[in-house]
Amino acid sequence: MNIIECLHTESKCYKAAQEAKPVGIVVHSTGANNTSLKRYVQPSKSDKKYSSLVQIIGKNTNGNHWNRSVDKAVHYFIGKKANGEVAVAHVHPETYCAWGVGKGKKGSYNYNPTAHIQFEVCEDNLKSKAYFEECYKAAVALCADICKRWGWEADVIVSHAEAHKKGYGSNHSDIDHWLKKFGKTMNDFRKDVDKILNPPKPIAKGDVVEFTGTTHYYSANSTTAKKCKPGRAKVIDIYQLGKSRHPYQLKAISGGGSTVYGWVDEKDIKKG
Repeated sequence: MNIIECLHTESKCYKAAQEAKPVGIVVHSTGANNTSLKRYVQPSKSDKKYSSLVQIIGKNTNGNHWNRSVDKAVHYFIGKKANGEVAVAHVHPETYCAWGVGKGKKGSYNYNPTAHIQFEVCEDNLKSKAYFEECYKAAVALCADICKRWGWEADVIVSHAEAHKKGYGSNHSDIDHWLKKFGKTMNDFRKDVDKILNPPKPIAKGDVVEFTGTTHYYSANSTTAKKCKPGRAKVIDIYQLGKSRHPYQLKAISGGGSTVYGWVDEKDIKKG
């Protein structure tokens, strides 16, 4: 994935350089109606790419970005570049402990007892579905990329709100409150990351599948349905001549509970 490299070398957190091997990910959102990366992300004056980074990210003229002496820091931000496109900015090395999740009754996922890679998603007014979906997609992709590099599964991902409930973060509602606005949960988020990490294998002839439907058909393109029971079944044929209404032919297996013996819809079968 395309990530803007803009290390916050002037930040208090970067200069402290508390190094640790991370064990998971914490997802945050900013809690402010400002979608611009430039609000939080700015290059250091010493950065050789300073001019080009300012052109890409935009110039923060208010001096309230996080590349300065403030007691907060994360590894990544997701928000809008100067041209309005949603992008990911990398601002701290992943092995530098973040100052993002605060402290709970059991400690902190910043670095005590464990360190987590953390990122912020720049909020809007929480009303734009289009912006939410862009940010959600970018956050899922970022988490999948991090997990692949560190050899993790999606179960290492928590929100700030979940970190607090576990006892390792301050009392915040992010990012769950934003997900809820659009019918999502952190479980949905982890499942979407898992789909990238562990993509389903294509169904092949001879596979035993779980049939979840209640109708089968006489042919792959038939409109005449017949009732049957769901359960375990074997794929005995796959329609190969282009698109079809019902591309898989199933036959119930003994003891599987199903009575299917015909062509079925793709949505009605699960591998395994």
